[in-house]
Amino acid sequence: MGLRRLIKRRKKRHDADHMQRMDTSHHELDRDDKSTRQIMNLLNYTKRSVSAYAGTSYEAGYHSFRLNDMYLQGQRDPEQRLAKTGYDFHGKSVLDIGCNQGGMLFPIADIVSHGIGIDYDTRMINVANRIRSVQQSPNLDFYVFDMQLERLEFIRDFLMDDTVDICFLLSVCLWLSNWRDVIEFARDVSNTLLFESNGNARQQDEQIDFLHQTYTNVSMLSETSDDDPSRKDRKLLICSDHLAD
Repeated sequence: MGLRRLIKRRKKRHDADHMQRMDTSHHELDRDDKSTRQIMNLLNYTKRSVSAYAGTSYEAGYHSFRLNDMYLQGQRDPEQRLAKTGYDFHGKSVLDIGCNQGGMLFPIADIVSHGIGIDYDTRMINVANRIRSVQQSPNLDFYVFDMQLERLEFIRDFLMDDTVDICFLLSVCLWLSNWRDVIEFARDVSNTLLFESNGNARQQDEQIDFLHQTYTNVSMLSETSDDDPSRKDRKLLICSDHLAD
């Protein structure tokens, strides 16, 4: 095992040993209270992840959530991001590549036909699946998948059909050495891509230039990521192989 991986594993073990956890064993807790405490424990546990997007200084981690009539604040506001798209998600299938805690899928769970989230981080996928269970969203599925270590074609085996209506690739490319391959894969399985750039100005320009090389139509939805008080320089785009009307 490499030294860097060993250090990360020891850090995870140390963090887990010192993690605060709310007690869920009280008999007076009703089912909603217990499940809410469980999810808050798991959201807290995602902050100990080595992921760059763990949202450590926020109550819910990276994504904000609505849970049992509670609003848990995260670093990003999925509802605000989704509102910028102008996309009609009713009856659509969605693949979220690099889904983190799944926060971009839960706000549309009631209207999509099926949503699939993949992420390399087991902690993020664990909490996404627990929220899925509590929210009773059987049309959402979350899987662990490392896009840099595994063949991208195996993502197809998570899909209900050969293709999906829309892919999400949101603030992911900076962390992937093979990000061009991932964009090309997204185009192969869907005609539409919701994309958020990340990195410095040069890196974001490279990502957006590649979108123009890959898709027929690329539209800028927002030049700022104003749902994130810590980083407002990311750009949100929607890409399609359909010519604009």
